[in-house]
Amino acid sequence: MCMYCYLVCNYNKCSYLRLFVNREEMLDKIIKVSNKSDKELTFEIGSNSDLILENRITHNLEWTIENFNQSEKGYLTFPTKFDMVEPILDLEHNGKVIVRMSINPEEIINKVEFGTSRLDKRIEAINKLKNAGYKIGILIAPIVLVDNWKMLYENVIKELSEKLNENVKKEVFFEMIFMTYSYVHKMINQDAFPNAINLFNPELMTG
Repeated sequence: MCMYCYLVCNYNKCSYLRLFVNREEMLDKIIKVSNKSDKELTFEIGSNSDLILENRITHNLEWTIENFNQSEKGYLTFPTKFDMVEPILDLEHNGKVIVRMSINPEEIINKVEFGTSRLDKRIEAINKLKNAGYKIGILIAPIVLVDNWKMLYENVIKELSEKLNENVKKEVFFEMIFMTYSYVHKMINQDAFPNAINLFNPELMTG
């Protein structure tokens, strides 16, 4: 659980695993909308959970990927902070799935991204996913404005340059999102994570 996660705020510190039982209905709707569209659509399917982690319990991600390849058009995309990608490597995705790996400096991961995969493991997972034919995005987010943030993120870019396979570098796209944080977020997260560091710096962040 990341201490800055908006899900903690949405659920008032009680973030939990929520499963929908009508997955066939939802995917059928996505496929119909996609096929009727006059342009390619991309559907975000991972805004309420980390699907790589959830998949270890539900196998829903495997099911979704394999069944979406019936769609004539469109793409699915989701972000993750976890490296346990082996269950989806051999699936028939037909190039219709975009995996966006969320990364941060190891120092940030250790302090605020509790229980998630290490940076080097996330990079290894990116290479595995690309070798399996998935489209890859790298999500540098949130960029946390700690005192030495520029140096930390410069080092992350260098590490990516050194460790990413060439086939990843040729086609990867980047998203960069600065963290915004308000007093309300601070109070909710402080209640949820009483021993965590204080991320609220009103001089650097706005919410």
